[in-house]
Amino acid sequence: MSEVAKLPKPQLRGLLTSQIKRNLVFGAVFAFVVTAAYKMNINDKRKIKYAEFYKNYDPQREYEQMKKAGIFQSARPE
Repeated sequence: MSEVAKLPKPQLRGLLTSQIKRNLVFGAVFAFVVTAAYKMNINDKRKIKYAEFYKNYDPQREYEQMKKAGIFQSARPE
């Protein structure tokens, strides 16, 4: 008996199909992970910052400040 291990036969048929299946699964999992990470790290934090900003935002006060600064052409600064 020989102590030499035999090499497995190479896959000659269906190699492209098996690689495509593996790549599709990997791509789908990767896309899901990236999408979830983006939502948690960027989108949710942005929503919280917008909500905090608009809690104390007074558009009339901002308009008056811009009017005094002379930004608008139709409204003369006081």
